[in-house]
Amino acid sequence: MTSWMKLVEGFTILTAAYFGGELLSKVFNFPLPGNLTGLLLMFLALLTGVVKEEQIKDAANFLLDNMMLFFIPLNVGLMTIFPLLKEEGLAMLLALIISTVLVMVITAYAAEWLRRITPRQLTSHGQEEKNERISR
Repeated sequence: MTSWMKLVEGFTILTAAYFGGELLSKVFNFPLPGNLTGLLLMFLALLTGVVKEEQIKDAANFLLDNMMLFFIPLNVGLMTIFPLLKEEGLAMLLALIISTVLVMVITAYAAEWLRRITPRQLTSHGQEEKNERISR
C-alpha cells in the first residue's frame, strides 16, 4: 500500500472513531464529550485488535508532527481575552500552581503505595531465588 493510501486509511479510521464518539454521546446522552468518547472507542478498538496500530500510525504521526498548527487558534483566542487575563490572571496562575502541586503529591503517594504493595507479592518468589543463589 502506498504511503498516501496509508494516510487516507488512518485518517478515515481516526475520523470514524471521532464521529462515532460524537454520535454515541448525542444519542445516548453520555456525560462525556463526543471527542473523549471517540478516543475511548479508538482505545477499545486498538485493545481488542479491531484496529491495528499500523493502520493509524502514519496518520497519527502526521498529526503529531504538525501539532503546533492546532495551537494557533488557541493563541489567537488568548489574545482576545487578554483583558480578562489582566484582571484574573493571578487567581488563574495560583489555581494552576495549586492544582499542579496537588496532582504531583497525589501521584507521588499513589506511586509510593504501589511500590509498597508490589514487592510483597514479588518478595516470596524473589527471596527464594536469592536463597537458592546463597546456598550454592
